[in-house]
Amino acid sequence: MIATTCRTLRGFLAGAVAVALAGAAAAEPWLPPGDAALRSDLATLADAAVLRTPITTWPLPWKDIDEQLAAVDAGELDGYALEAYLRVLARAEREARTDELTLHSRVSVAEHPRVIRTFDDTPREDAELGVGLGWSGERFAVRLNATRAWDPVDGDTLRPDGSYVSADLGGWIVSLGYPDRWWGPGWDGSLILSTNARPIPQLAVTRARTTPFRARWLGWIGPWSLTSFIGQLDDDRDVDDTLLFGARFAFKPLPRLEVGLARTAQWCGDGRPCDAEAFGNLLIGRDNRDVNVPEEREPGNQLGGFDVRWAPFPSGIAAFYLQWIGEDSRQGGPQIGSWLRQAGVELAGLMAGGDWHHRTHFEAAETICREGGFGLSDQKPRCAYEHSIYTTGYRYEGRSLGHGMDGDGRSYTIGSTLTSVDERVWRFSLRHIEINRTASSANPRHTLSPTPRDFSEIMLMHSRPLPVGELRAALGYSRLDDPGDDRFDDRSVFGWIEFVID
Repeated sequence: MIATTCRTLRGFLAGAVAVALAGAAAAEPWLPPGDAALRSDLATLADAAVLRTPITTWPLPWKDIDEQLAAVDAGELDGYALEAYLRVLARAEREARTDELTLHSRVSVAEHPRVIRTFDDTPREDAELGVGLGWSGERFAVRLNATRAWDPVDGDTLRPDGSYVSADLGGWIVSLGYPDRWWGPGWDGSLILSTNARPIPQLAVTRARTTPFRARWLGWIGPWSLTSFIGQLDDDRDVDDTLLFGARFAFKPLPRLEVGLARTAQWCGDGRPCDAEAFGNLLIGRDNRDVNVPEEREPGNQLGGFDVRWAPFPSGIAAFYLQWIGEDSRQGGPQIGSWLRQAGVELAGLMAGGDWHHRTHFEAAETICREGGFGLSDQKPRCAYEHSIYTTGYRYEGRSLGHGMDGDGRSYTIGSTLTSVDERVWRFSLRHIEINRTASSANPRHTLSPTPRDFSEIMLMHSRPLPVGELRAALGYSRLDDPGDDRFDDRSVFGWIEFVID
């Protein structure tokens, strides 16, 4: 029954849009991932304890942010915290337009667009043209997007990415569509769910506000958010119609400390169990074949773990974060046995006499599974994003759903976002990635390379507001090496230019 429902998810989306347009409309329900400058401003407010909402589960609910901004006494803010507050407040006011039809458009031209994507919303193909309509009101919201892509890698020239219909039902947002998601504090990647792959059709439920529990014994959790979804991996796969389940709980027990717990699972699909028992086994981690469940009843391919973001100083000059995601459970129980790891630090402050604010991050990640209690023991090759039943792996349309470097990789990144008082933005990044480094033989499933490669990249991006819309541009240089073959040396200049009305 679940599989039948998900096969018609796109059909339900069209019908739900028609119903929503016929009734009341609602304010833009959430802030999608992709805007690094806005994310930097939100982090500034969070690190100053001005914004209490968790900020590591994207999309972020606008209603919660808007209500907290309204309660801020701007007279108590100074320096870049005040500038960040004013920019976020202006964006919130634009998003709060109701009872009107809004037009969105986007056109981009790129040369060698980024394949290993980060938090930034950058072009996926050589050329893209997108148009969209939004309708907003008190309870319902609709956004219809259509993007035409030229020479797409996955063959989909027409894409509905970003489309949705949603309803605010008593403090919970129920939505149906194709939203991008980014789970975790990382800037260069997320080990469990990122925007590296295109969004899948999904049905989701998200808490609209992050108010704390009223009960004393739960009040210590502080502001908390909860989101869950179930979607269909409708691309060309070894197990057709595989479903993807995801749930994330994030909370702030202290004003500058955020903790996230995340879980995703591939399950169901042709020839696999799709009933309530299989889903129950999935939830409790009963998925070790021939140990606690028969092979024919093994529920699916699971990932789960935690992340932490901590800004210890009231000035907000620094924040530390990490993400630990488990790929396999231990034999005989739900305990995680193999871990992927990510850690980073953010530094923030003023530059150029106070006209510019910077947020600079240093980040390292490893998608090579390591065994042991916290992944501090032996390596386990071909573990991350792979599965013996769901052999296409934790991927969609030829891209990893987790970190952009796919499995068996290491990455090191330095990146910085500079924002001026008049909303001009410069983004700089320097990356080195060891791709598929533990492969003892060719891995044709790997989305970047079947054999080990070294990838280095330097890039500069710029965006600025125009009287109508926003102009974005980027220029970079990359090099791809084969550590086992000195004759292989692929170098390229890449970049893009993009105009957006949103």
